[in-house]
Amino acid sequence: MEDLAGTGRVRAIDALVNSSFLDGEGGGALGHLFKDIGDRAAIQVPEDLLARLDAAGIEAAVVSIMQPSHAEWVGDAHRRFPGRILPAMIVDPTKGYAEVQRVVEYHERFGVRCLRIPPFRYSLPPTDRVYWPFYVKALELDIPVSMNAGMPGPRRPGWVQNPMYYDEVAFNFPELRIVMTHCGQPWTDETLSVIAHWDNVYMACTSVAPKYWPGAFVQFINTRGREKMLFGTEYPTIPWDRAREEIDGLGIRPEVAPLFFRENAERVFKWSVG
Repeated sequence: MEDLAGTGRVRAIDALVNSSFLDGEGGGALGHLFKDIGDRAAIQVPEDLLARLDAAGIEAAVVSIMQPSHAEWVGDAHRRFPGRILPAMIVDPTKGYAEVQRVVEYHERFGVRCLRIPPFRYSLPPTDRVYWPFYVKALELDIPVSMNAGMPGPRRPGWVQNPMYYDEVAFNFPELRIVMTHCGQPWTDETLSVIAHWDNVYMACTSVAPKYWPGAFVQFINTRGREKMLFGTEYPTIPWDRAREEIDGLGIRPEVAPLFFRENAERVFKWSVG
């Protein structure tokens, strides 16, 4: 599992990459948080994406289709490199049954194996009934749902992403694999409690630079959360090299690193990588 450069790093799986890398990232709603996000160059072909992942010791990535025009690119990358690219898709639950049908289409046509639902976009908490058809469809398809937890990067109301809402979702859908993202800040204690409370609730540690992770978060990765936490960046938000370099300084235990960087993601996404 060590990378090709012989650094001793585990060859990782990035649990969330946004397909906005296809267009380049001009800053947009995240420019106030990531001053250099406008410098992320567009990635044009899958081979370029894989080369950049390789350079950071990352073997595979879950790539979220951010808009319909990206679906063919992501689906084709998955067909060509099924052990390295796994498609996810942004879902708008306010569109109802037509969106459920689109989920089925993308699952069959493009190989989508994860639903991405950011509550801040819809100003509705994850407990709202508008989400329930998508939880049921994810269960039917045996795929996880990935949803933001914590204050959103864009300047939108954050209360809808309080991680305590996922406690109720997990109660009603205990078999549903829920992957919270974005680290849950400022509700760190609540986030870790919900993850520990339910067998099928996880966290992809995306969108917050690792040097800003609180001590309790890192301790949880190393101890009782060792099988529940996943490496991720939400690139182009966090550059891959920065994520790996900063995590190197956090003291992730050697026996935990394979779980955090790779094995937990393989289990959650039911994905054979490599």
